[in-house]
Amino acid sequence: MENDICPNDLPPTYQQIARVIGIENAVKLGKELGGEQFYLPKLDICLARVKKRKIIEEFKGGNYREIAMKYGVTSFWVRDIIREHRRKKLSNAG
Repeated sequence: MENDICPNDLPPTYQQIARVIGIENAVKLGKELGGEQFYLPKLDICLARVKKRKIIEEFKGGNYREIAMKYGVTSFWVRDIIREHRRKKLSNAG
């Protein structure tokens, strides 16, 4: 029966989701989260976390400017990320 679902059979929210991920995946999502309210943050938040992780991975001890240029941020922001990362490492070690 689920294979027979057409876009017009779906409520508007499901139709929007189905346009993006397909009807089959919208149904799977409905089974998993149906009846729940949840907030889907903007992708920018997720991408900022990825950017921070990449900056930490690529930091070699003095390449603040190079990393800043690569990721379109300021050297100050790179230094802040590295400082925060070091602080967390120290607090987790102790």
